[in-house]
Amino acid sequence: MNKFEIHIATYSDCKKLAVLKREVWETTYRGIYPDNKINYYNFVRNEKKFKNIIANPDQQLYVAIYNQELIGYVEFGKPIRPFRDYTQEIGLLYLKKEYQRHGIGRELFHLAFTHIQNSGSNKFFISCHKYNQNAQKFYEKMGGKIVEIDSDSANNNLPQIKFAYSIYK
Repeated sequence: MNKFEIHIATYSDCKKLAVLKREVWETTYRGIYPDNKINYYNFVRNEKKFKNIIANPDQQLYVAIYNQELIGYVEFGKPIRPFRDYTQEIGLLYLKKEYQRHGIGRELFHLAFTHIQNSGSNKFFISCHKYNQNAQKFYEKMGGKIVEIDSDSANNNLPQIKFAYSIYK
């Protein structure tokens, strides 16, 4: 595989980010999320969410590009949904299925880790859907320790596992 590149997301990336998110939902969350959540995914609303992330000084969003195609992204910074006393989180880490297991997810993770470390924080967390087994294995491989598991609910897009990471300086 040729070299991919990572750069900070721009507003012009947001439409592609919304499309990529929907594609990842289809390949990862079909059978986990309710079908209606995926079938009626709102591209315009999600494009706006990405623009809001870029506009928020407390968050950072980076994209991974391969052969001029947007293939993944990572968002990190101040938690969108606060958790315990954590001041930093990796909120989103998405990568197209066909590009997984090539080191790209690891690079996106380490980019976020380094930025969080440089911010002066000594810990952060990641939320992962409890039925997304591949993501759980990845976050464990990256050194995460499970600190909380949500109960199942009628709305199956909610149950999360929280992974905590310590940063030693």
